[in-house]
Amino acid sequence: MRIAVVYDCRCAALEVIYLFDVDGTLTPAKSCIDPNFSKQFLNWCSDKQVYIVSGGSFMRILNQVGRDILDKMQGVFACMGNVYYSNRHNTVDGYSEWNLVYENKFKIPKKKDFYSELDWIVKDSPFHIKTGLHHEERVGMVNFSVVGRNATMEQRKVYEEYDAEFKEREKIVAKLSEKYEDIEFVIGGAVSIDIFNKGNDKSQVIHRVLKDKIETHDIVFVGDRIPFPGNDYSLASVLQEHPNGHAVEVEKWQDTAALLDTSLFGSG
Repeated sequence: MRIAVVYDCRCAALEVIYLFDVDGTLTPAKSCIDPNFSKQFLNWCSDKQVYIVSGGSFMRILNQVGRDILDKMQGVFACMGNVYYSNRHNTVDGYSEWNLVYENKFKIPKKKDFYSELDWIVKDSPFHIKTGLHHEERVGMVNFSVVGRNATMEQRKVYEEYDAEFKEREKIVAKLSEKYEDIEFVIGGAVSIDIFNKGNDKSQVIHRVLKDKIETHDIVFVGDRIPFPGNDYSLASVLQEHPNGHAVEVEKWQDTAALLDTSLFGSG
């Protein structure tokens, strides 16, 4: 387990708010939560204020973590924080009602060849498996991958190993960042790149929703893509600049499970 900033809730004089990424933090990438971990997480968060902050859509998050966990959350920041749902804590047929608070729109760069350029990157990549659906528009962002969203889990694993060796995504991010000044490109999940208008990254969950709470609470974020240019970097950086902000980096959901089972996060 890699710890970006060591956090111990026993030292906190303030109430604590927890923020969790999903892929690689609560679940395997693009997969459902482990059943045993689901029970552990449900039990752990029953008496805590917890939010989800993910690059995925609300429905994808629901499918990955399940309704029981989702309804325990205070709120869900989906699509890199570009859409925010608050839990109304008003149950209907045994489930919570959710309120859409805001959503951003992705402004396509003035250069009309933006999507064509993404297609050329796929075409020029030496990686041999290309499955289609290489860029997907979500609320306030675009998700892009060379292997494509039609890839099987095995094909995704092959690309993940390829990218770990050749750093293809880092090179793509560097190239596109230099060309498009008003757009941000960050590494997200196991195989993809998240694309959004400057400022519309995960840090907006603090600026737009939790800016008052960080003055009166400790806020702890757990994610697996904290180092630059990962898609957790912006949120972790904003938190680390504030005395009440904390970031913890994990490599996989098993690290999160181990972390929750310690006195550092109020257990034991």
